Amino acid sequence: MTAKQTKTKKKPMTLDDFAVAIQKDHMALRKDMAAGFAKVRDEMKEEVRQVRAEVGIGFRNLDADVKMITDAMVSKADLANTLAEELAKSPYARQIQDLQTRVNVLETKVGIKTTRRAA
Repeated sequence: MTAKQTKTKKKPMTLDDFAVAIQKDHMALRKDMAAGFAKVRDEMKEEVRQVRAEVGIGFRNLDADVKMITDAMVSKADLANTLAEELAKSPYARQIQDLQTRVNVLETKVGIKTTRRAA
């Protein structure tokens, strides 16, 4: 005679069993995600520190460049005064002034409004 093999019947899963299985999977997933995010955060810390250092150096260099440029810049009034002084030193300064006076007289006789000219 052959021995009869007994099959064990699995107990059907109840709703509570599904809920427990889902809860276990959910908790395992949360732990894995937390560990993954912590790893990424640790990896990024050094990179963020380097970027901040580079940006700080860049801004310091930019500040130095802006200061150098503003120190070297000349205002419009300073330039006009310098040009007027240099023109006054010119050997033709008297002739230029005489011609300007004659142009102004002619403009007033003709009725043209006197315009302001550059130095």
